[in-house]
Amino acid sequence: MNKRGKGLTTGAIGSGGHFNSVLQQGAAAKIGIMIITVASFKGGVGKTTTAIHIANFLAKRRGSGQVVLADGDLNHSALAWYERGGDRVPFKVCDGDNVPDDYNHLVIDTPARPEDSALIALAHSSDLLIIPTSITPFALEATVGTLAMLSALPKDKYFILLTLMPPSNRKRGMAARKSIEGAGLPLLKASVQNRTIYQDAELEGVAVDQLRGEAAAAAWEDYQAVGREMTRGRGK
Repeated sequence: MNKRGKGLTTGAIGSGGHFNSVLQQGAAAKIGIMIITVASFKGGVGKTTTAIHIANFLAKRRGSGQVVLADGDLNHSALAWYERGGDRVPFKVCDGDNVPDDYNHLVIDTPARPEDSALIALAHSSDLLIIPTSITPFALEATVGTLAMLSALPKDKYFILLTLMPPSNRKRGMAARKSIEGAGLPLLKASVQNRTIYQDAELEGVAVDQLRGEAAAAAWEDYQAVGREMTRGRGK
């Protein structure tokens, strides 16, 4: 649990040296605060979708207005999504350079492929680092190969999350799990299936739990499972 003092710098979030953001932890003295960073080493693996749904999960548990999603991605996809959703979004989304003080939980959406030094700084300053990856060979190689730099961190400090899981090919998913576990890397048991319903939610500016139908319910259950596993034993 993160109990650092007000004004703590979580470090620069960088992508090729072109973006720097200093996030101030204004509410860090509060008991129960949690800072979660979502980072990926390859584009198109559901990083921003994961950040949005983690923030949504926390907001649903803790109440609207207490959760902030800091958009540090160069594309500002989360901010654009937030503008479409408006009052339907139960948490705040802000630019990574303008994080308010009034939060109970902070979720940080980093640029894709963050610099090594930025990732290490964020990992140390966060309570939890979540690393989404698809199960394509390129994505897995990028993830497994890069995470060696975090080997000194406690194993409950960061987790890989398998995303875009194919619904009809479980063997590929099992092979991906075996590859990650064989490398000795921490992996969430929960995973996120590849569903087109996320595109519908993106267009409307909402999380999938606000859409109707079985596909939306199943997609939200995926991220609820991620949220439950992620916060288990952390007093959340």
